[in-house]
Amino acid sequence: MLQYGQVTDAPVYLEDKELLGICNEFNIPEIESGTVEHDTLGSVGVLMLPQRGLSGLTGSIKLMFPEPSMVAMFSRPNKAAKFQVHQKIDVFDSDGLNEEKSDTLITHVKVLFNKNAFASVKKGEAHEDAADFTCTYLMQRLTSSDVPLVEIDLFANIYKVNGEDVWPN
Repeated sequence: MLQYGQVTDAPVYLEDKELLGICNEFNIPEIESGTVEHDTLGSVGVLMLPQRGLSGLTGSIKLMFPEPSMVAMFSRPNKAAKFQVHQKIDVFDSDGLNEEKSDTLITHVKVLFNKNAFASVKKGEAHEDAADFTCTYLMQRLTSSDVPLVEIDLFANIYKVNGEDVWPN
C-alpha cells in the first residue's frame, strides 16, 4: 500500500523549554563525511573512501521580530546555545491520516553563533534577523524510539548511528 509522509509543522525550542514562535526557518546542519582519494598506477579509476572525520557542522536560524535577549545570544560567539526542532511528520494512506505511523522527529543541537546578519528595515515589511552557527552537538530521534537515529558530539568524540559507533575503536 502506498503511503505519503509530510512535515506539517516544526516548532523550535530554546534551551529545551521556551517555544520560539518567532522562528521562520531553522537550517539543521548537514552531516558530511570527508573522503580520502586513492589514485594508484594501473587502476581503472580513482577510489574515494570515507575518512573518520566529519566536515564542519554548520547551520542557520531566521527569526521574525526577535526579542532583545535573542539578539544578545546571537551576538556572543563564545557562548553555546541549545535548540530543539520538533518536525511533525504526518503519514497518509488510502484511509487518510495514519496516526500509528505518524511521528515527530526531534533534533537537538548545541551551537556557537558566528554570524549575525541584522536585516534591513523597510516600512510595512516584517523584520527578520538571521544568524549562522557552527554545531558542536547534534542528535536526532523519533518520539516513538529511545534510540537516537544519529548522535554527534564533537567535544565528547561521539559519532553514532542507531545507537552504534560508526567507527570501531
